[in-house]
Amino acid sequence: MANSTDWARAIGTTITKYLREEEEATFRKFKVFAALQASGNVTYNQGGLDLNWQVRYRNQPVQGNNGETPRVFARQNLWVDASLPYRGYQVTDQILKKEMLQNRGQEALINVAGGMAQRLKESMEQHLAKEVWVDGNLAENSLRFHGIESMMATDGTVNVLTGEKRAANAADMFGWPSDTYAGIQTGLGAIAGGQIEGSWPNGSCDPEFDFYSPVVVNYNSESFRASTGSVTNTWADNCVVATREGVHQAKRNDTRESQIDMVIMDRSMFIAYLNKLDSKERSIVTRTNGLKSFGFNDVFEQDGVEISHEYAVPTGCGYGLSISNMELHCMQGQLMDAEGPDYLIDTQAYRYVVSVLANLKFKSPRNFFKLAALTA
Repeated sequence: MANSTDWARAIGTTITKYLREEEEATFRKFKVFAALQASGNVTYNQGGLDLNWQVRYRNQPVQGNNGETPRVFARQNLWVDASLPYRGYQVTDQILKKEMLQNRGQEALINVAGGMAQRLKESMEQHLAKEVWVDGNLAENSLRFHGIESMMATDGTVNVLTGEKRAANAADMFGWPSDTYAGIQTGLGAIAGGQIEGSWPNGSCDPEFDFYSPVVVNYNSESFRASTGSVTNTWADNCVVATREGVHQAKRNDTRESQIDMVIMDRSMFIAYLNKLDSKERSIVTRTNGLKSFGFNDVFEQDGVEISHEYAVPTGCGYGLSISNMELHCMQGQLMDAEGPDYLIDTQAYRYVVSVLANLKFKSPRNFFKLAALTA
Protein backbone atom coordinates (compact mmCIF):
# COMPACT_ATOMS: atom_id res chain seq x y z
CA MET A 1 0.00 0.00 0.00
CA ALA A 2 1.11 3.55 -0.66
CA ASN A 3 2.14 5.59 2.35
CA SER A 4 2.66 9.28 2.93
CA THR A 5 6.27 9.14 1.68
CA ASP A 6 5.35 7.64 -1.71
CA TRP A 7 4.25 10.77 -3.53
CA ALA A 8 5.89 12.03 -6.74
CA ARG A 9 9.49 10.82 -6.33
CA ALA A 10 8.86 7.13 -5.60
CA ILE A 11 5.88 6.77 -7.91
CA GLY A 12 7.72 8.53 -10.73
CA THR A 13 10.65 6.13 -10.41
CA THR A 14 8.34 3.13 -10.37
CA ILE A 15 6.34 3.99 -13.47
CA THR A 16 9.41 4.57 -15.65
CA LYS A 17 11.35 1.55 -14.37
CA TYR A 18 8.34 -0.76 -14.65
CA LEU A 19 7.63 0.06 -18.29
CA ARG A 20 11.23 -0.36 -19.38
CA GLU A 21 11.65 -3.68 -17.63
CA GLU A 22 8.39 -5.05 -19.03
CA GLU A 23 8.85 -3.88 -22.62
CA GLU A 24 9.69 -7.39 -23.87
CA ALA A 25 6.45 -8.75 -22.43
CA THR A 26 4.44 -6.37 -24.59
CA PHE A 27 5.58 -8.17 -27.73
CA ARG A 28 5.31 -11.67 -26.30
CA LYS A 29 1.58 -11.31 -25.66
CA PHE A 30 0.53 -10.93 -29.29
CA LYS A 31 1.39 -13.16 -32.23
CA VAL A 32 2.22 -10.57 -34.87
CA PHE A 33 4.21 -8.35 -32.51
CA ALA A 34 6.13 -11.40 -31.23
CA ALA A 35 7.01 -12.43 -34.79
CA LEU A 36 8.09 -8.89 -35.70
CA GLN A 37 10.39 -8.65 -32.70
CA ALA A 38 11.88 -12.11 -33.25
CA SER A 39 12.65 -11.16 -36.86
CA GLY A 40 14.43 -7.98 -35.79
CA ASN A 41 11.82 -5.88 -37.59
CA VAL A 42 11.13 -3.43 -34.77
CA THR A 43 13.27 -0.29 -34.88
CA TYR A 44 13.51 2.57 -32.37
CA ASN A 45 14.63 6.21 -32.26
CA GLN A 46 13.44 6.83 -35.81
CA GLY A 47 13.58 10.43 -37.07
CA GLY A 48 12.34 12.33 -40.09
CA LEU A 49 8.99 13.86 -40.88
CA ASP A 50 7.53 10.62 -42.26
CA LEU A 51 8.36 7.05 -43.17
CA ASN A 52 9.63 7.17 -46.76
CA TRP A 53 10.91 4.40 -48.99
CA GLN A 54 11.33 3.52 -52.66
CA VAL A 55 9.29 0.75 -54.30
CA ARG A 56 10.68 -0.85 -57.44
CA TYR A 57 7.73 -1.43 -59.75
CA ARG A 58 9.35 -2.75 -62.94
CA ASN A 59 12.45 -4.39 -64.38
CA GLN A 60 14.99 -3.09 -66.84
CA PRO A 61 13.70 -3.59 -70.41
CA VAL A 62 15.39 -6.52 -72.13
CA GLN A 63 16.05 -6.52 -75.90
CA GLY A 64 16.98 -9.24 -78.32
CA ASN A 65 20.56 -9.51 -79.57
CA ASN A 66 22.17 -11.53 -82.37
CA GLY A 67 25.67 -10.45 -81.44
CA GLU A 68 25.61 -7.49 -83.82
CA THR A 69 22.41 -5.75 -82.76
CA PRO A 70 22.99 -2.03 -82.07
CA ARG A 71 22.52 -1.09 -78.43
CA VAL A 72 20.37 1.77 -77.26
CA PHE A 73 21.24 3.34 -73.91
CA ALA A 74 18.62 5.28 -71.99
CA ARG A 75 18.08 6.10 -68.35
CA GLN A 76 15.39 4.03 -66.70
CA ASN A 77 13.29 5.01 -63.71
CA LEU A 78 12.31 1.82 -61.89
CA TRP A 79 10.94 3.27 -58.64
CA VAL A 80 7.99 5.10 -57.14
CA ASP A 81 7.93 6.87 -53.78
CA ALA A 82 6.02 5.49 -50.80
CA SER A 83 5.34 7.53 -47.68
CA LEU A 84 3.49 7.09 -44.40
CA PRO A 85 3.18 9.49 -41.45
CA TYR A 86 4.11 8.58 -37.92
CA ARG A 87 1.05 8.06 -35.77
CA GLY A 88 0.45 7.20 -32.18
CA TYR A 89 -1.65 6.72 -29.11
CA GLN A 90 -1.72 8.00 -25.58
CA VAL A 91 -3.40 6.97 -22.36
CA THR A 92 -3.56 9.30 -19.36
CA ASP A 93 -4.61 9.38 -15.74
CA GLN A 94 -4.18 11.61 -12.73
CA ILE A 95 -4.55 11.43 -8.97
CA LEU A 96 -5.22 14.39 -6.71
CA LYS A 97 -2.95 15.06 -3.76
CA LYS A 98 -5.86 14.66 -1.36
CA GLU A 99 -6.91 11.40 -3.05
CA MET A 100 -3.38 10.06 -2.68
CA LEU A 101 -3.42 10.86 1.01
CA GLN A 102 -6.80 9.21 1.42
CA ASN A 103 -5.79 6.11 -0.53
CA ARG A 104 -3.35 4.61 1.98
CA GLY A 105 -3.29 2.31 4.93
CA GLN A 106 -6.03 -0.16 5.77
CA GLU A 107 -8.71 2.13 4.35
CA ALA A 108 -7.37 1.75 0.78
CA LEU A 109 -9.34 -1.00 -0.98
CA ILE A 110 -7.33 -0.43 -4.18
CA ASN A 111 -3.84 1.03 -4.34
CA VAL A 112 -4.73 3.64 -6.97
CA ALA A 113 -1.37 5.41 -7.19
CA GLY A 114 0.77 2.30 -6.90
CA GLY A 115 -1.13 0.51 -9.70
CA MET A 116 -1.19 3.46 -12.07
CA ALA A 117 1.70 2.25 -14.23
CA GLN A 118 0.32 -1.23 -14.72
CA ARG A 119 -3.15 0.00 -15.63
CA LEU A 120 -1.84 2.45 -18.21
CA LYS A 121 0.43 -0.20 -19.73
CA GLU A 122 -2.29 -2.87 -19.89
CA SER A 123 -4.73 -0.44 -21.48
CA MET A 124 -2.20 0.47 -24.17
CA GLU A 125 -1.30 -3.16 -24.82
CA GLN A 126 -4.90 -4.21 -25.36
CA HIS A 127 -5.46 -1.29 -27.70
CA LEU A 128 -2.33 -1.93 -29.79
CA ALA A 129 -3.43 -5.53 -30.38
CA LYS A 130 -6.24 -4.19 -32.58
CA GLU A 131 -4.13 -1.76 -34.58
CA VAL A 132 -2.34 -4.40 -36.67
CA TRP A 133 -5.58 -4.87 -38.63
CA VAL A 134 -6.99 -1.34 -38.80
CA ASP A 135 -7.59 0.65 -42.00
CA GLY A 136 -5.54 3.78 -41.42
CA ASN A 137 -6.85 5.38 -44.63
CA LEU A 138 -10.31 5.99 -43.21
CA ALA A 139 -11.01 9.54 -42.07
CA GLU A 140 -12.10 8.34 -38.63
CA ASN A 141 -8.75 6.52 -38.26
CA SER A 142 -6.52 9.46 -39.16
CA LEU A 143 -4.49 9.11 -35.94
CA ARG A 144 -4.23 5.30 -35.98
CA PHE A 145 -1.64 2.97 -37.51
CA HIS A 146 -1.78 1.95 -41.14
CA GLY A 147 -2.67 -1.67 -40.41
CA ILE A 148 -3.11 -4.39 -43.00
CA GLU A 149 -6.65 -3.27 -43.91
CA SER A 150 -5.08 -0.07 -45.25
CA MET A 151 -4.27 -1.92 -48.49
CA MET A 152 -6.95 -4.61 -48.82
CA ALA A 153 -9.96 -2.81 -50.34
CA THR A 154 -11.47 -4.33 -53.48
CA ASP A 155 -13.72 -3.04 -56.24
CA GLY A 156 -15.39 -6.04 -57.82
CA THR A 157 -13.78 -9.38 -58.68
CA VAL A 158 -11.42 -10.79 -61.29
CA ASN A 159 -13.39 -12.65 -63.95
CA VAL A 160 -12.25 -16.25 -63.53
CA LEU A 161 -12.41 -16.81 -67.32
CA THR A 162 -11.20 -13.56 -68.86
CA GLY A 163 -9.17 -11.90 -66.11
CA GLU A 164 -11.16 -8.70 -66.57
CA LYS A 165 -12.63 -6.64 -63.76
CA ARG A 166 -16.35 -7.03 -63.10
CA ALA A 167 -18.92 -6.51 -60.34
CA ALA A 168 -18.48 -9.04 -57.54
CA ASN A 169 -19.46 -12.44 -58.93
CA ALA A 170 -19.83 -15.71 -57.05
CA ALA A 171 -17.89 -17.59 -59.73
CA ASP A 172 -14.72 -15.55 -59.13
CA MET A 173 -12.01 -16.60 -56.69
CA PHE A 174 -10.25 -13.25 -56.32
CA GLY A 175 -11.16 -9.66 -55.61
CA TRP A 176 -9.97 -6.81 -57.80
CA PRO A 177 -7.55 -4.75 -55.63
CA SER A 178 -8.60 -1.13 -55.28
CA ASP A 179 -6.88 0.78 -52.51
CA THR A 180 -4.13 3.32 -51.93
CA TYR A 181 -1.33 2.41 -49.55
CA ALA A 182 1.52 4.80 -48.70
CA GLY A 183 0.39 6.99 -51.60
CA ILE A 184 0.53 4.21 -54.24
CA GLN A 185 -2.51 2.59 -55.85
CA THR A 186 -2.90 -1.15 -55.40
CA GLY A 187 -5.11 -1.73 -58.47
CA LEU A 188 -3.96 -4.08 -61.21
CA GLY A 189 -2.22 -2.07 -63.92
CA ALA A 190 -2.74 1.16 -61.98
CA ILE A 191 0.64 2.47 -63.15
CA ALA A 192 1.48 0.32 -66.17
CA GLY A 193 1.62 -3.20 -67.55
CA GLY A 194 -0.92 -5.84 -68.36
CA GLN A 195 -1.80 -9.51 -68.09
CA ILE A 196 0.12 -11.52 -70.68
CA GLU A 197 -1.79 -14.78 -70.45
CA GLY A 198 -4.29 -16.47 -68.16
CA SER A 199 -6.44 -14.86 -65.50
CA TRP A 200 -4.67 -13.03 -62.66
CA PRO A 201 -3.16 -14.05 -60.29
CA ASN A 202 -2.65 -17.19 -62.39
CA GLY A 203 -0.90 -17.07 -65.72
CA SER A 204 1.73 -14.40 -66.27
CA CYS A 205 1.79 -10.61 -66.36
CA ASP A 206 4.19 -7.72 -66.65
CA PRO A 207 5.99 -7.08 -63.31
CA GLU A 208 4.49 -3.59 -63.10
CA PHE A 209 0.95 -4.90 -63.59
CA ASP A 210 0.64 -6.30 -60.04
CA PHE A 211 3.75 -4.99 -58.27
CA TYR A 212 1.61 -3.45 -55.50
CA SER A 213 -1.49 -5.66 -55.59
CA PRO A 214 -2.43 -7.97 -52.69
CA VAL A 215 -4.35 -11.19 -53.27
CA VAL A 216 -7.86 -11.07 -51.83
CA VAL A 217 -9.42 -14.54 -51.87
CA ASN A 218 -13.20 -14.77 -52.15
CA TYR A 219 -13.69 -17.81 -49.93
CA ASN A 220 -17.37 -18.02 -50.90
CA SER A 221 -16.53 -18.60 -54.56
CA GLU A 222 -18.44 -21.33 -56.40
CA SER A 223 -15.20 -22.21 -58.20
CA PHE A 224 -13.95 -24.04 -55.12
CA ARG A 225 -16.64 -26.70 -55.52
CA ALA A 226 -14.48 -28.70 -57.92
CA SER A 227 -11.92 -29.17 -55.13
CA THR A 228 -14.28 -29.57 -52.17
CA GLY A 229 -17.12 -31.54 -53.72
CA SER A 230 -19.51 -29.42 -51.67
CA VAL A 231 -22.81 -28.08 -52.95
CA THR A 232 -22.53 -24.94 -50.79
CA ASN A 233 -19.94 -22.17 -50.71
CA THR A 234 -19.31 -21.28 -47.08
CA TRP A 235 -16.07 -20.77 -45.19
CA ALA A 236 -16.63 -24.11 -43.47
CA ASP A 237 -16.75 -25.76 -46.91
CA ASN A 238 -13.89 -23.90 -48.56
CA CYS A 239 -11.49 -22.97 -45.73
CA VAL A 240 -8.72 -25.41 -46.68
CA VAL A 241 -8.70 -24.76 -50.43
CA ALA A 242 -9.26 -21.00 -50.09
CA THR A 243 -6.35 -20.65 -47.66
CA ARG A 244 -4.19 -22.77 -49.96
CA GLU A 245 -4.98 -20.42 -52.85
CA GLY A 246 -3.91 -17.42 -50.80
CA VAL A 247 -0.68 -19.01 -49.56
CA HIS A 248 0.48 -20.14 -52.98
CA GLN A 249 -0.78 -17.19 -55.04
CA ALA A 250 1.17 -14.88 -52.74
CA LYS A 251 4.26 -16.83 -53.85
CA ARG A 252 3.93 -15.59 -57.43
CA ASN A 253 6.98 -13.43 -56.68
CA ASP A 254 8.65 -16.35 -54.97
CA THR A 255 11.67 -15.40 -52.91
CA ARG A 256 12.59 -16.54 -49.43
CA GLU A 257 11.82 -13.11 -48.00
CA SER A 258 8.40 -12.93 -49.68
CA GLN A 259 6.95 -16.19 -48.42
CA ILE A 260 3.89 -16.23 -46.18
CA ASP A 261 4.85 -17.06 -42.58
CA MET A 262 1.45 -17.30 -40.96
CA VAL A 263 -2.27 -16.95 -41.55
CA ILE A 264 -4.18 -15.20 -38.75
CA MET A 265 -7.98 -15.25 -38.76
CA ASP A 266 -10.88 -14.45 -36.49
CA ARG A 267 -11.67 -17.01 -33.81
CA SER A 268 -14.91 -18.32 -35.33
CA MET A 269 -13.17 -18.98 -38.65
CA PHE A 270 -10.32 -20.73 -36.85
CA ILE A 271 -12.74 -23.03 -35.01
CA ALA A 272 -14.57 -23.85 -38.26
CA TYR A 273 -11.21 -24.66 -39.84
CA LEU A 274 -10.36 -27.06 -37.03
CA ASN A 275 -13.74 -28.73 -37.38
CA LYS A 276 -13.04 -29.24 -41.08
CA LEU A 277 -9.83 -31.10 -40.36
CA ASP A 278 -9.75 -34.56 -38.82
CA SER A 279 -6.77 -36.05 -36.98
CA LYS A 280 -5.36 -37.58 -40.17
CA GLU A 281 -5.41 -34.32 -42.11
CA ARG A 282 -4.19 -31.92 -39.46
CA SER A 283 -0.52 -31.12 -39.71
CA ILE A 284 1.68 -30.90 -36.64
CA VAL A 285 3.68 -27.71 -36.48
CA THR A 286 7.28 -28.54 -37.25
CA ARG A 287 8.79 -25.07 -37.45
CA THR A 288 11.28 -24.30 -34.71
CA ASN A 289 11.16 -20.51 -35.08
CA GLY A 290 7.44 -19.88 -35.45
CA LEU A 291 4.54 -19.10 -33.16
CA LYS A 292 5.03 -22.27 -31.10
CA SER A 293 8.48 -21.07 -30.11
CA PHE A 294 6.91 -17.88 -28.72
CA GLY A 295 4.66 -19.92 -26.41
CA PHE A 296 1.46 -19.92 -28.52
CA ASN A 297 -0.18 -23.35 -28.60
CA ASP A 298 -3.33 -22.57 -30.61
CA VAL A 299 -1.51 -23.17 -33.89
CA PHE A 300 -1.57 -25.78 -36.65
CA GLU A 301 0.20 -25.97 -39.99
CA GLN A 302 -0.93 -26.22 -43.59
CA ASP A 303 1.45 -26.28 -46.56
CA GLY A 304 4.32 -25.24 -44.29
CA VAL A 305 2.47 -22.15 -43.01
CA GLU A 306 1.25 -21.67 -39.44
CA ILE A 307 -2.46 -20.95 -38.99
CA SER A 308 -3.90 -19.38 -35.87
CA HIS A 309 -6.23 -16.65 -34.60
CA GLU A 310 -5.77 -13.35 -32.81
CA TYR A 311 -7.88 -11.01 -30.74
CA ALA A 312 -9.54 -8.19 -32.73
CA VAL A 313 -9.10 -9.65 -36.24
CA PRO A 314 -12.10 -8.28 -38.17
CA THR A 315 -15.06 -10.66 -38.18
CA GLY A 316 -15.14 -12.97 -41.18
CA CYS A 317 -11.59 -12.17 -42.26
CA GLY A 318 -8.21 -13.86 -42.32
CA TYR A 319 -4.80 -12.53 -43.36
CA GLY A 320 -1.68 -14.11 -44.80
CA LEU A 321 1.37 -12.34 -43.41
CA SER A 322 4.93 -12.19 -44.67
CA ILE A 323 6.78 -11.07 -41.54
CA SER A 324 9.98 -10.34 -43.48
CA ASN A 325 8.04 -7.67 -45.35
CA MET A 326 6.62 -6.01 -42.22
CA GLU A 327 8.30 -3.50 -39.94
CA LEU A 328 7.31 -1.50 -36.87
CA HIS A 329 9.06 1.88 -36.76
CA CYS A 330 9.06 3.69 -33.40
CA MET A 331 10.15 7.29 -32.93
CA GLN A 332 10.89 6.80 -29.24
CA GLY A 333 13.50 4.65 -27.56
CA GLN A 334 10.91 2.01 -26.67
CA LEU A 335 7.47 1.06 -27.89
CA MET A 336 5.70 2.72 -24.95
CA ASP A 337 7.09 5.86 -23.39
CA ALA A 338 6.13 6.80 -19.81
CA GLU A 339 5.97 10.37 -18.58
CA GLY A 340 5.19 11.63 -15.11
CA PRO A 341 4.03 11.96 -12.56
CA ASP A 342 4.06 15.71 -13.02
CA TYR A 343 2.65 17.69 -10.13
CA LEU A 344 0.42 20.64 -11.02
CA ILE A 345 0.49 23.03 -8.12
CA ASP A 346 -2.69 24.86 -9.18
CA THR A 347 -4.89 21.75 -9.36
CA GLN A 348 -2.91 19.75 -6.76
CA ALA A 349 -2.83 16.71 -9.06
CA TYR A 350 -0.19 14.22 -10.18
CA ARG A 351 -0.55 13.43 -13.89
CA TYR A 352 0.66 10.35 -15.78
CA VAL A 353 0.80 9.44 -19.48
CA VAL A 354 1.96 6.48 -21.56
CA SER A 355 2.35 7.17 -25.28
CA VAL A 356 3.30 5.49 -28.55
CA LEU A 357 4.64 7.25 -31.67
CA ALA A 358 5.18 4.76 -34.49
CA ASN A 359 3.66 3.13 -37.54
CA LEU A 360 3.58 -0.21 -39.27
CA LYS A 361 5.22 -0.51 -42.67
CA PHE A 362 4.34 -3.17 -45.25
CA LYS A 363 7.06 -3.20 -47.91
CA SER A 364 4.59 -4.11 -50.66
CA PRO A 365 0.98 -5.27 -50.52
CA ARG A 366 1.76 -7.99 -53.07
CA ASN A 367 3.46 -10.00 -50.31
CA PHE A 368 0.20 -10.39 -48.36
CA PHE A 369 -3.26 -11.82 -48.84
CA LYS A 370 -6.71 -11.58 -47.32
CA LEU A 371 -9.48 -14.13 -46.92
CA ALA A 372 -12.92 -12.51 -47.21
CA ALA A 373 -16.49 -13.18 -48.31
CA LEU A 374 -16.80 -10.98 -51.38
CA THR A 375 -20.05 -12.58 -52.50
CA ALA A 376 -23.01 -14.05 -50.64
